Amino acid sequence: MLCRVADSLFWMSRYIERAESAVRLLDVNLQILLETDRTSTSSIESFWKPIIASTGDLGLFKENYDELNSETAMDFLTFSDKNPSSVLSCIKFARENARMIRDQISEDMWEIINRLYLNLKRADHKKIWKSGPHDFYKEIREYSNLFQGVTDSTFLHGDGFDFIKAGMFLERADKTGQILKAKQLMDAEWAEKDETNPLAIAQWVSVLRACSAEEVYQQIYVTDIIPKNVIEFLVLSREFPRSILFSATKLQFHIHAISDCPTTHYSNEAERLCGKLIADLTYSSVNEIFERGLDDLLDHIHRTITKIAIELNNAYMFFPIIDPAQEQKQTTI
Repeated sequence: MLCRVADSLFWMSRYIERAESAVRLLDVNLQILLETDRTSTSSIESFWKPIIASTGDLGLFKENYDELNSETAMDFLTFSDKNPSSVLSCIKFARENARMIRDQISEDMWEIINRLYLNLKRADHKKIWKSGPHDFYKEIREYSNLFQGVTDSTFLHGDGFDFIKAGMFLERADKTGQILKAKQLMDAEWAEKDETNPLAIAQWVSVLRACSAEEVYQQIYVTDIIPKNVIEFLVLSREFPRSILFSATKLQFHIHAISDCPTTHYSNEAERLCGKLIADLTYSSVNEIFERGLDDLLDHIHRTITKIAIELNNAYMFFPIIDPAQEQKQTTI
């Protein structure tokens, strides 16, 4: 497979997953804000500040908006073409990668990405905000799920398929960590120490909802929302599709399928780093995570995932890795 094709497949998949994760984070937090009594300007600002900070784009937001509120946060994270991590920007980048390899993907895959991009471009921001953005965000999630299903059923399950899946699971592991990071930053912003109060519980519910995990969590734990259990579930679950360990394990499967190297060994640095991350998580307990500090673990996971992406690029794509979101952040520091 040509390295340029592999690169486009990998990033096409990453950007679609990144857009879906942004939509999930936005949708549940808009809902949770409606369920709380924090309606003052300062309270709303303190609610959105850690969420935008968790994406690394707070400085960019301040450059382009005078006020931080629910509407400007939605616009920045959904529609802003100045934000390379916005939903629109991610879908635009995914579409551009798909366009460059249109002869390599199925017609159905192209149609879904193109239709989603055009719908986002035509969307009336003000109208969506006034009517409530929940249905709009739900539609984007459905497009992402449709793309995954069409890819499974219409794309040849060879090396290209493994690059698509590797991009998806790498991004998913990172973004589940980002959702948990947003909760940690929110605690710091609001100085919420009592995890039993209604607001703290509502925040943890929002974390589960952002990962489509609330119902499954209740099936497994059959108890109230307990932060320790939520963290254990979203970080260490071997069976839940959006947990960090599950995503890392699937990532390992697909990158080893590309190299045809058994998972008991490694043939490149990306495989070594991925295997080490899985071992660290597999043999960790939730008590050890609390002793270590969740922030420290999440930062370690993010750094490792970033290194894995770079090493995959070095192994198969053979030219400098370019992530417009990271490139934009570096120029604004």
